[in-house]
Amino acid sequence: MIKMIITRQSYECCTLMSLIIVLLAFSTLARNKEIPNCNYDDTVDLTNVQKFENDSYYYESAILIPPERTGYYDFEELHNGRRIPVKPHVRGCVCDKYRCLKFCCHPTKELIADETRQCGEYLQKEIEYDPHLNVILKNGSRSNLHALNDFFIVQGVPCEYAYAVVPEEDDLDGWDLFENGTLYRHYDKAYIRKRDYCIHPYQLETGEWVLNPMNCPVENVASLSSQINNIAMAISVPFIILTILVYAFLPELRNLHGKCLISYLTSLAIGYSLLCTVTLTHAIFPPISCSLLGYSAYFFLMAVFFWLSIISYDLWQNFRFTGSKRLTQRKRFLMYSLYAWGGPLILTVCVIIAQASNLENSLKPGIGDEYCWLKTDDWSAMIYFFGINFVIIIVNVFMFVFTMTKIIQIQKELQRALDKEEKTRHLRTHRNNVALFLRLFIIMGISWLLDIISYLVGHNSDNSGNFIFYISDFMNAIQGVLIFILFVLKPKVWKLLKGRLLGNKESNESTHSEYSDDGIALQERIKTEAVQYLD
Repeated sequence: MIKMIITRQSYECCTLMSLIIVLLAFSTLARNKEIPNCNYDDTVDLTNVQKFENDSYYYESAILIPPERTGYYDFEELHNGRRIPVKPHVRGCVCDKYRCLKFCCHPTKELIADETRQCGEYLQKEIEYDPHLNVILKNGSRSNLHALNDFFIVQGVPCEYAYAVVPEEDDLDGWDLFENGTLYRHYDKAYIRKRDYCIHPYQLETGEWVLNPMNCPVENVASLSSQINNIAMAISVPFIILTILVYAFLPELRNLHGKCLISYLTSLAIGYSLLCTVTLTHAIFPPISCSLLGYSAYFFLMAVFFWLSIISYDLWQNFRFTGSKRLTQRKRFLMYSLYAWGGPLILTVCVIIAQASNLENSLKPGIGDEYCWLKTDDWSAMIYFFGINFVIIIVNVFMFVFTMTKIIQIQKELQRALDKEEKTRHLRTHRNNVALFLRLFIIMGISWLLDIISYLVGHNSDNSGNFIFYISDFMNAIQGVLIFILFVLKPKVWKLLKGRLLGNKESNESTHSEYSDDGIALQERIKTEAVQYLD
């Protein structure tokens, strides 16, 4: 009997404990449940708000929030819906029915505008600013409403590295506030919900304080064609690196032309890699990192054009000066390097100074402001990038025309000087060389020129989606693959690689003679240099 009583009591105890666990589980689920039909940015934190016995809250001594309009949240929702875990707390749905204005911090606290998203201590001196805001009401009319008296204040910084929109200092920074808390930003015609911005007192250069919104850095949302081109650039980089390795591995290719080509490809690989880092990661970089990426990409992409001009110039010089004594290849390469690396360095310093100056925003390059690259929605990119490169490419075109004219002249001389069999063989060789040189010029010259023209057309017209510009942009993006095919996938290069890897000295020596610069007489020099540069 005693044993049965103990067993019965144990059963009742276990049943009671199970019931308590179930109730606690349901309670926990209920506490973590979000408020139905209420956006996160329409809720307010009720942690320090008076609570009644019936689980209702009295917010701001003005609004009674019933239990069914409250919920427990273990996250904070930031810019673009990103959620971060926080300590579970009670929130109430208020701003879907009442006017709410989101301040970054308490109106008397200072915002620490960095990655911490924290507010500082209370200001020792009270900030004096006009608290009235011009608000667009639901009926479409405008009214000056008091920011602190006519709105319920919600607090929170939506993102790291928030920046102020200041129409008092820049006409492009205009904005409008709607009665429901939505912000309209003029320069990109964007409607921004309460979750994605906050209001904060901002001190102008004159010392006056004004209320302005703090925005989040704008993510680069590329068009479909831009996304395809960015992916093509990422694909190009490994092929560019392979081409560099082949030219660095084979001594026969490390002549003056080969060194210039390696420098060109190195600039192109680094420039493309930096642009892909900015455009494909969808990351929001800190201001310093963003500026560093932008200036570095600018330096290496400018070096691409400078080295392209060097390649055109050196080829032009070899056909222009025939019997005159020249500098050694080492000295020529040093002079070329001084120009091709020094020029972009000077231009990069000028861009940095212009960005940090007091110039109008329309005249600044814009690197590090909202994007990690040059602005392309005004003429500033023409001043700092496209205009300079346009001049370089036009000069390259003239040198190309002269070089082609000289090559045609050489073909005619060879036809007169050689017998029929040799004439046919050399004519076929030079035709192949001319065709190869023409393809290289189209890839590395004309496609860049079309890229600049597409910027000009896109800047002045809404019809920027011309098919020919898509093709030229894609050719530039995939340039690494094309260069690898033209420079590496050739029988002579494969013969050199085979000879170097297998130790075939005879093969190397026979091919090396075609790439050497022996300084012989005019006709032989032109023939060997035609092979060196064009084949």
